[in-house]
Amino acid sequence: MYRTGDVARLRADGSLDYVGRADHQVKIRGFRIELGEIEAALVQHPQLEDAAVIVREDQPGDKRLAAYVIPSEETFDTAELRRYAAERLPDYMVPAAFVTMKELPLTPNGKLDRKALPAPDFAAAVTGRGPRTPQEEILCDLFMEVLHLPRVGIDDRFFDLGGHSLLAVQLMSRIREALGVELSIGNLFEAPTVAGLAERLEMGSSQSALDVLLPLRTSGDKPPLFCVHPAGGLGWCYAGLMTNIGTDYPIYGLQARGIGQREELPKTLDDMAADYIKQIRTVQPKGPYHLLGWSLGGNVVQAMATQLQNQGEEVSLLVMLDAYPNHFLPIKEAPDDEEALIALLALGGYDPDSLGEKPLDFEAAIEILRRDGSALASLDETVILNLKNTYVNSVGILGSYKPKTFRGNVLFFRSTIIPEWFDPIEPDSWKPYINGQIEQIDIDCRHKDLCQPEPLAQIGKVLAVKLEELNK
Repeated sequence: MYRTGDVARLRADGSLDYVGRADHQVKIRGFRIELGEIEAALVQHPQLEDAAVIVREDQPGDKRLAAYVIPSEETFDTAELRRYAAERLPDYMVPAAFVTMKELPLTPNGKLDRKALPAPDFAAAVTGRGPRTPQEEILCDLFMEVLHLPRVGIDDRFFDLGGHSLLAVQLMSRIREALGVELSIGNLFEAPTVAGLAERLEMGSSQSALDVLLPLRTSGDKPPLFCVHPAGGLGWCYAGLMTNIGTDYPIYGLQARGIGQREELPKTLDDMAADYIKQIRTVQPKGPYHLLGWSLGGNVVQAMATQLQNQGEEVSLLVMLDAYPNHFLPIKEAPDDEEALIALLALGGYDPDSLGEKPLDFEAAIEILRRDGSALASLDETVILNLKNTYVNSVGILGSYKPKTFRGNVLFFRSTIIPEWFDPIEPDSWKPYINGQIEQIDIDCRHKDLCQPEPLAQIGKVLAVKLEELNK
């Protein structure tokens, strides 16, 4: 007798199934692995008839183990099989994907036809809830980026989606770059979901995400960047700045009062600006201050800057994102419910013109947000109604506001794609109220898209350079 190196399985009827070669060794992430050893462990599962394991490289340089299994029952839980394998195999030998099949493809010679095995659909494993806070939305984006997936829920486990130790290192690096916090791979093993990591990072609850002062990134030893909400009321749209502005800079959003709970709303835009100054002073008691605002938020930061100067404080950076003096704007006296919902959808980058002829109501708005996995979809009906009230109030106080003069320069980001129904307004319309230079940066997008990922990345890169120049 002699050893051929072939591996076979003796079936109950006495026949032999050819499995493969015993010397079919592969090397992944520095580990030498016998694929037959993994297959032998898997077929011990009582609900499996057969299994084959191969190495796939569907993304260049990213080798992953994929297991193709034939269950004996129609309903079969691959997540349970993953746990079964993890109890019997080292971590580096647990397949990244488990694909159920009715039968394994064979060559004319009766051997496994590896080329005929389908690519795993890691996206099919995504079943979790959508993000509930801007920080969870950032973590979902980072999971998607590292895993090359179109969507990730906050309850989906990193390793169930095809993650492995090298991708885990990449994820930890991206989290450090975006959020300025240090995590170890051990943290990911202990809390492998977005929800779990957000809790570990103490990023706050969904309720704190509705507070007037919204901490987006609290770490960093340089003066923070404070970002004031647009008319929609929420500051979540600024979370994307974390991925482009250095982690030395904390980032805070300012959100309309009255969203998380019913309370008295500001009666004038000056009242709103004074309230927000009190909020930012709880974080930074003295200047120099960095202020940014999109749309209505640009009007508010200009008012904040004038008040701070009158109080003897320095405003070293005033940034406006497509904001214009109110008397140039087509402001209605009393916005209706549909307009308030359109403002909410604008925070998620949705174009009102693309919504069709169907009337826009609460249920339709939430369905649109939920469909694309927006964190805004987690808002309940009470919060939506509060947002409507704060929107109507904000638009009303903007309409009656007369700007004061700010002594200093303004960095102005202007959207260049203007709707046909809107008469273009130039940043120079601020000149009567700005005693300084207006530096204009054109962004090739629509007004409502300025805080979408690509435009915000361009804005973030410019801001990163500007902040470094100011804080040398």
